[in-house]
Parts: sequence; structure tokens; C-alpha cells
Amino acid sequence: MRSYCSILINSISGAGLRIKKSEVIAQMGPLEGIKVLGFTHFAQAPFALQTLGDLGADVINIERPGSGDFNRSQYAEECLNGESPFFLAMNRNKRSMTLDMKNEKAKAVIQDLIRNTDVIVSNFRPGVLDKLGFGYEEAKKLNPRIIYAHAVGYGRKGPYEKLPGQDLMAQCLSGYTYLVGKDGPPQTGGTFLVDMYSAGMLTVGILAALINRDRGGESQEVEVSLLNSALHLQCQELTHYMNTGRKPQRPKKFSGQVQSWAPYGIYATKDGYLCLSVVAENKVDDLGAVLGIENLKEVMPDKEAMFRDRDKIYDVLQAALDQNRTDYWIEELQKVGIWCGRVNDYEQTVNDPQVIYNEMIQNISHPVAGDIRVVNCPIGFSKTPASIRKAPPLLGEHNEEILKELGYTDEKIEELKGENIF
Repeated sequence: MRSYCSILINSISGAGLRIKKSEVIAQMGPLEGIKVLGFTHFAQAPFALQTLGDLGADVINIERPGSGDFNRSQYAEECLNGESPFFLAMNRNKRSMTLDMKNEKAKAVIQDLIRNTDVIVSNFRPGVLDKLGFGYEEAKKLNPRIIYAHAVGYGRKGPYEKLPGQDLMAQCLSGYTYLVGKDGPPQTGGTFLVDMYSAGMLTVGILAALINRDRGGESQEVEVSLLNSALHLQCQELTHYMNTGRKPQRPKKFSGQVQSWAPYGIYATKDGYLCLSVVAENKVDDLGAVLGIENLKEVMPDKEAMFRDRDKIYDVLQAALDQNRTDYWIEELQKVGIWCGRVNDYEQTVNDPQVIYNEMIQNISHPVAGDIRVVNCPIGFSKTPASIRKAPPLLGEHNEEILKELGYTDEKIEELKGENIF
């Protein structure tokens, strides 16, 4: 059985794939000059750090000596010369420094780093950095302009403050698992979507705090939780429920639908799959004509009926769509203004002409993994482009470089090595 990693690598190395080689770009991006210090691991905060790095910030992440970020070991034995694709996916444009944070000499180095940074980002459990002497109040004494960002599971205060936060728990606690799939047991999303969404919210919060500070404001803390992000992600569905009392009703026959619109989902065709989205009432006759379904308006007279009878409607549409190829249906449906599209697997996705045109797959060179392909930053700028300037770092790769930037001499660095701070 092929491993997940081998499937992923083979998918993104498809024949004929045109990928722009990422080079060091002179224009560093809109966050050039901003320094970020991370105490991060797993996904939520590391992904936010990567985005800040893509936008030009100088990002240093502190890792545990010997092992580093937990994601360094995920699937590492299966591919990329021992380098984990999970870590490589979320850690470019950073420098890695290993420090034993309980060592007093290492603590002095961290204090120097805090004095010389704009932003601290942590997704350690609430209170951990405070106990080590690097909480917000202590950091503010060292650097009165510091922005201190917390990525947490549920909130730094409250009944769940001491619980470990993880994407799965946030999906389940927020009710999201009762939106996914067809009627039956609750189901999770197919990826760590709350981690990723929360990382985006954390990035927005950090940027807003920096703007406020640089307009004459003060140092402040920023907090984003997985739970709050999962709720925010469902603002439409939750607002509907809270104001009508109607819980979401999942379809009984097919899982590729949403709670509020119909028809909306994925249908099998003669050679693959097709997605069909939100047929307007004035387009029902056009849909029937293309699919060869007589009197479709009787089955889909209005939006209320479309939603109420969505399982029956699914069967009617599916029976017709089975009769021809995906490309044929897309061409014919788009002619009459009906929203539809192909359903790509990963191999098709990375070879999709729009994905290639958007340059969303980039080549970078890694000292151990070699030439690897990664997903690019999705944000475009006309004057200060995002860029991939650094490959994901080796564990502790930049220890000496960072210390020298802080003014440490070679002799002092050798002394610290003897103190086993790394």
C-alpha cells in the first residue's frame, strides 16, 4: 500500500508540470524590517510565523535541543531524506535556534532576543512561558514596544484553559462535525482546517497590533484560540441557528452538500466527478434543458423546495449527469450560466492550468531534502511581493548566526556551547 507521503510527492512531481524556481528576491516584502520571535510547534502558530516570513519579516523560532518541533518527525522516515513534509510545509522563511529554556545562560540569550524583536508568538500552553520568565509582563519590561501573540486552544482563561488544544477537539467542541458529511455520526474535516484558519486570524491580529503600535499606540497582547476560530468559521450556520432555532440538517444520501443551499454538491459523471453550485430559480429550466430532464421546474419550483427535497433532487440530477463526461457537462452548463466545475485530485490540482498560472507551486532547495516543491503564499502584492527566501531550517541551523547578530563574540559562543544551552 502506498504511503501518504509517496502519494503526495508523486502527485506534485507530475510530468510536464511547469514550476517557477523561487529565487532570493531583492524586494523583501511589506514586512521587511519586522522581527518576530517564535516559541512554536505543531501547526497553528508555525503557519502564522511562516506567513509573516513570506511577507518579509525576519522570523526566529526557538526549538527544543535534540528533537525540535514535533512536526519534524511526522512521516520523516518515509520520504525526503528523513525530512518531514509536514514540517517543510509550514516552516520556510524562518531561522531555527535551539535553546534549553530552563538553562540560566539560555534564558539570558532569550532576554537579548526579546530586546531586539517586534513580535513574540507562542502556542505553548497558557502559563508555560510565564513560569519560565518570558510571559508578557516580563517581556514588556525588556521591550516596551513588544507585541505578544498567544495561539491557544480554548482561551487563556476559563474552564478549559488548562486543557491541551488541538484541531480535532476544536472541530468537535464547536459543532463543526455536525456540518460535515451525510446524516449519521458526526464527521471531521479532511485536513487541519481550524489550525490553518486560526493561523490566518492570528496573523491578522499581529498585523493590526503592529499598525496600532506604529501609529502611536502601545505594546499589547493578541490572543486567538482554536475554539473561537472554529466558531468564527461557522458564523453563517451559527447565526442561522441562534436566530431561528433550526439545527443544521445534513443530507441523508450524499455528503457533498452544505446546510443552507441546494442543489450544492458533487455528482458522479461518466468519467469522474462534477461540482454543481446553487442553481438560481430562473436557471432551473436551463438546467433541465442541458441535462435532458423534462419538467425539472416541477421538482425544483423554488428555493424552499430545493432545500426541503434536496435528497430527491440529488437523485434526479445524478441520474442525468451519469450519462456523459465531465468536460462535456462543464462546457454545456457554463454556456447557460450555471456554476459548475471539475473535481480535482492532487495530481490534477498541481497540473491545473490556473494553479500553474498563479505560480502556487514553487521549487525550493533544501540542504537535506534536496529540491522540493511547496505551496506558495496566496497573497499577491503589486509592489512588495511575498517571496520564499529561506528553505525550512535544519534544527538549530542558525544558532551561531543569531548569537553573532546579538553581539556575541566567538569566544562567548564557545563558552555557551560548553554550558550546553543548545
